[in-house]
Amino acid sequence: MPLFMIKYGKEEHLKQIVNGSIRFAPSQTYVKMEKILHNKGQGDLLDGKMKLKPESAKMYDYETNEIKAVIPNCMFTLSIQDVNDMPIFCISHYGSEDTASYESINKYKISLHIDKLNCIKQDFSEATHALIILEPDKFIAGVQAIKGHQIISDQIRYYNYDSNTLQMYMYLATGNTEKRTNETLTLSYENRYRHLLCKDIYFEKQQEYRFIVLDELITKPVFYQYDFASEYILVPIDKLKQEIDVEL
Repeated sequence: MPLFMIKYGKEEHLKQIVNGSIRFAPSQTYVKMEKILHNKGQGDLLDGKMKLKPESAKMYDYETNEIKAVIPNCMFTLSIQDVNDMPIFCISHYGSEDTASYESINKYKISLHIDKLNCIKQDFSEATHALIILEPDKFIAGVQAIKGHQIISDQIRYYNYDSNTLQMYMYLATGNTEKRTNETLTLSYENRYRHLLCKDIYFEKQQEYRFIVLDELITKPVFYQYDFASEYILVPIDKLKQEIDVEL
């Protein structure tokens, strides 16, 4: 469980979250941000997708096991059906390593490394404020309890998309990264949401945590009503350049 979370954005939008209205957007929103607006950071062409670099790969007939094609060595992008229409909400998560004078989960000083803060300000250039959520467990429970929907959440896993990362394939297929002997890896539609929990290492300083709605597909952002119960601090983003005292 994170020690605290931070949502970066405009003050009026962050106040909506505190007031019990949370905005989920389809994953395709972030694909378009890089494709159309050339905003790589908040935008990501590979959001919900994966790169594959097959070497000596062959395609077989499922019934006869006959070789149908030999795939040349190349890099291509795999997109799973409906993944980019799944609603997601993104936030950053932090632990004790992002504090100074840490005494306990109830008393510490928030102290983000300047490299992390500069990355956030570059990637989210329109963000003016930071909503610091001090009780992530209550916040997560509140979002997951949104009525009428099945919602899962987890930390983003970061992989090098320019190489064949076995650990990523293992996670996408099985939900863990431990390879078992002679195990066949199968990517299923049912577990397609796992693609939204993997990103390229380019984004790792964002330390993203995601909520994903499993039972609805959307093409534009939607707002869900929920109970916001966490203690919080709302500050201008530049306030994070200083240490912020937390005492619950």
